[in-house]
Amino acid sequence: MLTCPLCNKKAAALERECPSCRADLTLLVDYVENLAGGLVRAEELTRAGQLGEAVWTYLEVLEVDPDNATARRQVGRVVTAVRQFDRAAPGRRWLKQLQRRTRFRRWIAAWEEGDGPSWSSLFWVFLVVVALLLGIFLGQRMPPAPASPPAETSSR
Repeated sequence: MLTCPLCNKKAAALERECPSCRADLTLLVDYVENLAGGLVRAEELTRAGQLGEAVWTYLEVLEVDPDNATARRQVGRVVTAVRQFDRAAPGRRWLKQLQRRTRFRRWIAAWEEGDGPSWSSLFWVFLVVVALLLGIFLGQRMPPAPASPPAETSSR
């Protein structure tokens, strides 16, 4: 069902002319037909097992109509399945654990090969940390500044 943008009345079918005000609805009819065609094509791709193409087709529908419930639901299902697969795949869990365990070794190896930070940058970082700690230490040791007397105002 289409709603006429001029008279806000609903047209019973995909008619190219509003039955009440006779406004031209050709653009709206073409829009709805193309949208329906995209959904049908995506459904056919899904049934054929071409999920990648089907998802792209649903995304194209969502570009035109972001509130399309069918396309949102189907893309949401795919995203949920991919997330669950990434979390549940034993190979991925094993790889992440392995990467966490070897993080320090890879860092040391990069330093030995010369790919890590240079000694001059390490020196500057050390110098900044020492200056920061010295400032904190001196700030705690310094006595508080004496309170200045309030300024007198002359009222005449």
